[in-house]
Amino acid sequence: MPRLVRTTLLAALLVCAAHATAQTAGTLGRTTAIEIDGRPMQVDVYLPGAGEPVGYAIVAHGWTRSRERHRDAGRALAEAGVVAVIPDLPNVIDLWGNGSAIVELAQRLEQGALGLPPVERSSLVLIGTSAGGLATVLAGSKLPGIAGWVGLDPVDRTGTGMYAASKLDAPAIVLLGDASACNLFGSGRTLAWSVPHLLRTRKIEGASHCDFESPTNSFCTRMCGGSSREMQLAARNETVLAALELLAAARVARVGEARVAGGPGGAALALPAPAVAVPPSWTP
Repeated sequence: MPRLVRTTLLAALLVCAAHATAQTAGTLGRTTAIEIDGRPMQVDVYLPGAGEPVGYAIVAHGWTRSRERHRDAGRALAEAGVVAVIPDLPNVIDLWGNGSAIVELAQRLEQGALGLPPVERSSLVLIGTSAGGLATVLAGSKLPGIAGWVGLDPVDRTGTGMYAASKLDAPAIVLLGDASACNLFGSGRTLAWSVPHLLRTRKIEGASHCDFESPTNSFCTRMCGGSSREMQLAARNETVLAALELLAAARVARVGEARVAGGPGGAALALPAPAVAVPPSWTP
């Protein structure tokens, strides 16, 4: 990446961080229902407490889990200025159907669903944990132009995820935990290697599969290994930073495209100077 682009992207990311610091006074959470594929879907929506959002995120839970397992991530994203939309996925067996449901949800958001203004696809990131990682990469391959995909210890038990990942045109960041039976011994790396525009993978040493959801419960820890607040916080911080990075890059791209569209007389690229550094609680 050219130095100018890297510098501009860093400035944009720090602007997002500054915005987030101003938001931490409070967030708003609500539960609503939307019809997807002819069936009602329960969705939690977490809104920044003040100001304009820096972007939007659909967060998908893992196999046999629920939207409640990403309550803390929803709050953290909202504190960072990102509107978090966290649905209960409709299928336990049909994981491809979960991908289709996320596609439809994203399309409905583009139309202004859930009481939100119409969402530009380029300001939307998809985030998925475990089998939710598979569902979101399947969805992402059908949603060209999204800001990015964040895989949280993603798992593909179907064998089809690699093909979908290879069709993803968005940048991606994949976070991994320690290898275990629950993540097919680190199978998320295979999905990561299949993504054409992988920005990075990050292994969080000491993190179990359960640390990528919060709050977790005893069912997960009995099946997939213990969890700690320290590791949950590390995974959550990395998730927020990944979302901000992808949204900042998409913002830079949109401004650049607008400048090119303006021709020789177009307005120069201008980003406001960051007011603060990244809050210490977000640092890995």
